[in-house]
Amino acid sequence: MIEEQSKQSSQHVVADSVGQVLGQLANSARVDAVFGQPIERDGTIIVPCAEIAVGLGMGTGSGPMDEHGRATGSGGGGGGGSRGRPIAVIIVSREGVRVEPVLDLTRIILATFTTGAFMLVWLGRLTRLGRSGKGPSFSQLKRSIEG
Repeated sequence: MIEEQSKQSSQHVVADSVGQVLGQLANSARVDAVFGQPIERDGTIIVPCAEIAVGLGMGTGSGPMDEHGRATGSGGGGGGGSRGRPIAVIIVSREGVRVEPVLDLTRIILATFTTGAFMLVWLGRLTRLGRSGKGPSFSQLKRSIEG
């Protein structure tokens, strides 16, 4: 009887924790988390816009049974995270409404390096394959594309 109450109590604790996490998740997905407070200067209104990403993970566990058939293990766990980054600004002025993107220079540089490295690896493989007799050489591939 005591074991059953303990099990129900731990289930309530887990349910309450999940409820709290989901409540905070719903709270962070509000419109004002994506669109910032409008800023007005000299008749122009600027509204910052952001991208919000949220992740959530949960786990549980158990253990072996004792000689009386009762579970002796336990477990649990969970976690999550969120991030936000600016993606654009909406500009409302006498001339009209514009949406100006916010460029993430770090992402652009990383994408450039990744693409360059990928191309170098494949060019190296193509030239090695041509010399080892396992496939066409780069010049053969070039000729077949051009002609």
